[in-house]
Amino acid sequence: MRTILALTAAASLASAALPAQGHDHAHPPASAASASSVAVDAEVERVRQATARYRDIGVARREGYRLFGMEGPLVGEHWYLPEAVRRPLDLARPSTLQYATIDGRKVLVGVAYTYYRRPGEPVPEGFAGAGDVWHTHDVTRLARAATAERPLLRAIVDRRIRRGRVGGGDGRTLLTMVHAWVWSENPDGMFAGSHRGLPYLRAGLPAAHAAGASEDAAMGVSLLAPGGCADEVRRTDRLAGLSRGQVRDLRRACDRQAESVRASRTASAATLNAAAENAWTTYLAERGRILRPVQAARMRRVMDAATEPGHAH
Repeated sequence: MRTILALTAAASLASAALPAQGHDHAHPPASAASASSVAVDAEVERVRQATARYRDIGVARREGYRLFGMEGPLVGEHWYLPEAVRRPLDLARPSTLQYATIDGRKVLVGVAYTYYRRPGEPVPEGFAGAGDVWHTHDVTRLARAATAERPLLRAIVDRRIRRGRVGGGDGRTLLTMVHAWVWSENPDGMFAGSHRGLPYLRAGLPAAHAAGASEDAAMGVSLLAPGGCADEVRRTDRLAGLSRGQVRDLRRACDRQAESVRASRTASAATLNAAAENAWTTYLAERGRILRPVQAARMRRVMDAATEPGHAH
């Protein structure tokens, strides 16, 4: 199942910027909202206290956290605790720690809580109020999409699904999660599904440059990080299955656009972001020309399967 896990990780990272599903609550009165804000602030502070020791990634490793997939431009690395994914949600014990590589070291930027549920079951309550935003990965749907062109592996996947061995077992195939960026201020909010500031921090730029920037601009800035283009091509390869020639051509296309962003590195935030947005959209157009139709369809199929439409309380 390693192939499926690799594709799941790549698809999850590639779809990180997709709109996430929030709790479907009516807007509370101002007094209730204020009380909720106080409660959330207290919960966030407890999470910081509970996870402060993980700012040393060595502690996380010793306590059993494992890296899942590769670093995503807008989400960082996911280090998960296998047994915690199958336990009831506990804010003091996050199932996932999120790190970003900044100045050559792993920096704790946030946590995530994951929960396996059955189709039709509501998402967990999570944090107080209606601000926490949950998204779902349908493990069954994603595994089938990832193996659609590999009959033998697809047969293995279908057998595991029939035996209830995919996901959390007992029909719990929806991996539902919420991010909490408790260690790095996120311009999109504490519980946003992605963090536009991370590419700027990785590139050694002020996180404030992300304010008002589009996600395309943030993705363009992500190309400035050490290994930014190599990682981008690797993610595409995992999803599309590139030939050697395509890897070479895509890397050259990415490097050209990274250089165009680098030329505006010392300019104002607005100028930098405009250049980065143009670079990313240009790169995507070049990628579209390099990929064969069947590869583009494969990427769309897996990415579409990566995130299920949200479920509300």
